[in-house]
Amino acid sequence: MTKSPLINILCKDIPGNVTRPLYQEYDKRLAEINRIWAKEGNNYQVLMEYEETVQSLLAASLFYRHVLGHLKGAAGFYNDLNKQQEKECVIKIGSSSIDQKQYNKLLGATIAFGEIKITYQIQDSFFEFSETVQFLRNCMDLYNRPEYEEDNSI
Repeated sequence: MTKSPLINILCKDIPGNVTRPLYQEYDKRLAEINRIWAKEGNNYQVLMEYEETVQSLLAASLFYRHVLGHLKGAAGFYNDLNKQQEKECVIKIGSSSIDQKQYNKLLGATIAFGEIKITYQIQDSFFEFSETVQFLRNCMDLYNRPEYEEDNSI
Protein backbone atom coordinates (compact mmCIF):
# COMPACT_ATOMS: atom_id res chain seq x y z
CA MET A 1 0.00 0.00 0.00
CA THR A 2 1.35 3.41 -0.93
CA LYS A 3 1.49 6.34 1.43
CA SER A 4 -1.29 8.87 1.16
CA PRO A 5 -0.11 12.34 0.25
CA LEU A 6 -0.43 14.86 3.06
CA ILE A 7 -3.22 16.61 1.20
CA ASN A 8 -5.44 13.55 1.70
CA ILE A 9 -4.58 13.32 5.38
CA LEU A 10 -5.31 17.00 5.96
CA CYS A 11 -8.61 16.87 4.06
CA LYS A 12 -9.92 13.74 5.76
CA ASP A 13 -13.32 14.36 7.35
CA ILE A 14 -13.63 17.87 5.86
CA PRO A 15 -16.75 18.53 3.75
CA GLY A 16 -16.39 18.30 -0.03
CA ASN A 17 -17.43 21.89 -0.63
CA VAL A 18 -14.33 22.94 1.32
CA THR A 19 -11.90 20.33 -0.01
CA ARG A 20 -12.89 20.53 -3.68
CA PRO A 21 -11.28 23.96 -4.30
CA LEU A 22 -8.31 22.96 -2.16
CA TYR A 23 -7.70 19.79 -4.23
CA GLN A 24 -8.16 21.74 -7.47
CA GLU A 25 -5.62 24.35 -6.47
CA TYR A 26 -3.23 21.65 -5.22
CA ASP A 27 -3.40 19.76 -8.54
CA LYS A 28 -3.02 22.97 -10.56
CA ARG A 29 -0.02 24.18 -8.59
CA LEU A 30 1.61 20.74 -8.58
CA ALA A 31 1.31 20.58 -12.38
CA GLU A 32 2.83 24.06 -12.57
CA ILE A 33 5.72 23.02 -10.29
CA ASN A 34 6.40 20.04 -12.57
CA ARG A 35 6.42 22.35 -15.63
CA ILE A 36 8.87 24.68 -13.89
CA TRP A 37 11.10 21.76 -12.94
CA ALA A 38 11.02 20.49 -16.53
CA LYS A 39 12.61 23.71 -17.81
CA GLU A 40 16.37 23.31 -17.98
CA GLY A 41 18.69 25.54 -16.02
CA ASN A 42 16.39 27.03 -13.39
CA ASN A 43 17.28 27.41 -9.73
CA TYR A 44 14.30 25.39 -8.54
CA GLN A 45 15.46 22.07 -10.00
CA VAL A 46 17.49 21.46 -6.83
CA LEU A 47 14.14 20.98 -5.06
CA MET A 48 13.23 18.02 -7.30
CA GLU A 49 15.26 15.80 -4.98
CA TYR A 50 12.80 16.77 -2.23
CA GLU A 51 9.62 16.26 -4.23
CA GLU A 52 7.65 14.68 -1.37
CA THR A 53 8.64 17.50 0.96
CA VAL A 54 7.63 20.13 -1.61
CA GLN A 55 4.28 18.37 -2.07
CA SER A 56 3.78 18.29 1.70
CA LEU A 57 4.67 21.97 2.05
CA LEU A 58 2.27 22.81 -0.76
CA ALA A 59 -0.49 20.80 0.92
CA ALA A 60 0.17 22.47 4.27
CA SER A 61 0.20 25.92 2.65
CA LEU A 62 -3.11 25.40 0.91
CA PHE A 63 -4.64 23.83 4.02
CA TYR A 64 -3.48 26.86 5.99
CA ARG A 65 -5.11 29.21 3.48
CA HIS A 66 -8.34 27.32 2.76
CA VAL A 67 -9.09 25.80 6.15
CA LEU A 68 -6.91 26.82 9.06
CA GLY A 69 -7.25 30.55 8.53
CA HIS A 70 -11.02 30.19 8.76
CA LEU A 71 -10.76 27.97 11.84
CA LYS A 72 -8.55 30.54 13.54
CA GLY A 73 -11.02 33.27 12.64
CA ALA A 74 -14.00 31.30 13.97
CA ALA A 75 -12.17 30.45 17.20
CA GLY A 76 -11.15 34.08 17.67
CA PHE A 77 -14.69 35.31 17.01
CA TYR A 78 -16.16 32.79 19.46
CA ASN A 79 -13.58 33.77 22.09
CA ASP A 80 -14.19 37.50 21.63
CA LEU A 81 -17.94 37.02 21.77
CA ASN A 82 -17.85 34.96 24.95
CA LYS A 83 -15.06 36.76 26.76
CA GLN A 84 -17.29 38.92 28.94
CA GLN A 85 -20.49 36.85 28.89
CA GLU A 86 -21.96 35.26 31.99
CA LYS A 87 -23.68 32.64 29.88
CA GLU A 88 -22.12 30.93 26.85
CA CYS A 89 -23.18 32.39 23.51
CA VAL A 90 -23.38 29.63 20.90
CA ILE A 91 -22.70 30.71 17.32
CA LYS A 92 -24.97 29.11 14.75
CA ILE A 93 -23.97 29.19 11.09
CA GLY A 94 -26.36 27.31 8.83
CA SER A 95 -26.77 23.87 10.32
CA SER A 96 -23.50 24.10 12.30
CA SER A 97 -23.00 25.45 15.79
CA ILE A 98 -19.88 26.58 17.57
CA ASP A 99 -20.10 25.98 21.29
CA GLN A 100 -17.39 25.51 23.92
CA LYS A 101 -16.71 21.94 22.76
CA GLN A 102 -16.35 22.99 19.11
CA TYR A 103 -14.25 26.00 20.14
CA ASN A 104 -11.85 23.67 21.96
CA LYS A 105 -11.52 21.55 18.80
CA LEU A 106 -10.87 24.62 16.66
CA LEU A 107 -8.33 25.89 19.13
CA GLY A 108 -6.68 22.47 19.32
CA ALA A 109 -6.30 22.32 15.54
CA THR A 110 -4.72 25.77 15.37
CA ILE A 111 -2.38 24.99 18.26
CA ALA A 112 -1.31 21.68 16.68
CA PHE A 113 -0.57 23.38 13.37
CA GLY A 114 1.32 26.10 15.24
CA GLU A 115 3.48 23.47 16.93
CA ILE A 116 4.32 21.97 13.53
CA LYS A 117 5.35 25.42 12.29
CA ILE A 118 7.55 25.91 15.35
CA THR A 119 9.13 22.47 15.06
CA TYR A 120 10.06 23.03 11.41
CA GLN A 121 10.77 26.76 11.85
CA ILE A 122 8.20 27.82 9.26
CA GLN A 123 6.95 31.39 9.50
CA ASP A 124 3.40 32.44 8.56
CA SER A 125 4.91 34.36 5.64
CA PHE A 126 5.88 31.03 4.06
CA PHE A 127 2.19 30.31 3.44
CA GLU A 128 1.53 33.70 1.83
CA PHE A 129 1.93 33.40 -1.91
CA SER A 130 -0.26 34.06 -4.90
CA GLU A 131 1.94 32.54 -7.59
CA THR A 132 3.52 29.10 -7.66
CA VAL A 133 6.93 30.63 -8.32
CA GLN A 134 6.58 32.54 -5.03
CA PHE A 135 5.88 29.23 -3.29
CA LEU A 136 9.03 27.73 -4.85
CA ARG A 137 11.02 30.79 -3.72
CA ASN A 138 9.74 30.18 -0.20
CA CYS A 139 10.85 26.54 -0.48
CA MET A 140 14.28 27.69 -1.68
CA ASP A 141 14.54 29.97 1.34
CA LEU A 142 13.87 26.96 3.58
CA TYR A 143 16.36 24.87 1.59
CA ASN A 144 19.09 27.50 1.91
CA ARG A 145 18.49 28.26 5.58
CA PRO A 146 20.58 26.48 8.21
CA GLU A 147 18.67 23.49 9.61
CA TYR A 148 18.26 25.01 13.05
CA GLU A 149 18.52 28.74 13.41
CA GLU A 150 19.20 30.12 16.82
CA ASP A 151 17.23 33.22 17.57
CA ASN A 152 18.85 35.19 20.37
CA SER A 153 16.36 38.02 20.21
CA ILE A 154 14.13 38.72 23.16
